[in-house]
Amino acid sequence: MSLLLAAIFAASSFVAASPVVGQFNAGETLDYNVAWLRITGGTARMTIAPVDDARYRITSVAKSSSGFSRIFSVHDAIETIVSRADFSTLKYTKRLNEEGDQMVEVTTVADGVATRVRKKVKKTPVPHPVFDPISVIFLLRTMDLTVGRTHEMTLIADGKVYSVHARILRRETITTPAGKFATVVVEPRMESGGKEREEKLNVWYTEDPRHLPVRVRTDVKFGSVTANLRAMSPGVTSIDPPLLNK
Repeated sequence: MSLLLAAIFAASSFVAASPVVGQFNAGETLDYNVAWLRITGGTARMTIAPVDDARYRITSVAKSSSGFSRIFSVHDAIETIVSRADFSTLKYTKRLNEEGDQMVEVTTVADGVATRVRKKVKKTPVPHPVFDPISVIFLLRTMDLTVGRTHEMTLIADGKVYSVHARILRRETITTPAGKFATVVVEPRMESGGKEREEKLNVWYTEDPRHLPVRVRTDVKFGSVTANLRAMSPGVTSIDPPLLNK
């Protein structure tokens, strides 16, 4: 999930002025039911809370249910540490465990260089600010989501730099396990080297000032993965989602 380097969006003014920042400062937990190919097969939890006066910690953890794990087991955890001033990425850690295959990847950003450590070390020049696939979901909550607008930003993912063009497509009223919501649909498109990534991402944000991401859908070659908001609560007590026992 992920840049025209000459057209980087200066996000700090939006972040500072956005009413949702108070919610971030208090901490927030968002719980989702996750469906693969329209079959509910797991849960996910996203959290945000301050680390200190200068940084936020954002997490995204997804787990397959006990029943779905017989088909395909997943326990993926992502953590990103970002600047409270502009949401720019400072450290991005990805731990994936899918069907027993484990992968750990850590990317740190400092002095205009993103250093990615996986099996090898890769250094990539990046502009400031630069974001990651998780922080950009929260960054967009601080922005003007008027239908017809497009926001541009730079994203680092899998050791590559992408141009992201986030288009606010339309209004839509949807229902999730958490209730009925008036939303706007945002489509971030990722481009690198003149080529767009094939994966399509849509995020449904509430129209109210909280801009809650109540639905997140990724379309990939084998179908779609959809996360629907089930519950939200202030503060963060655990980054792990509750288990879905079916």
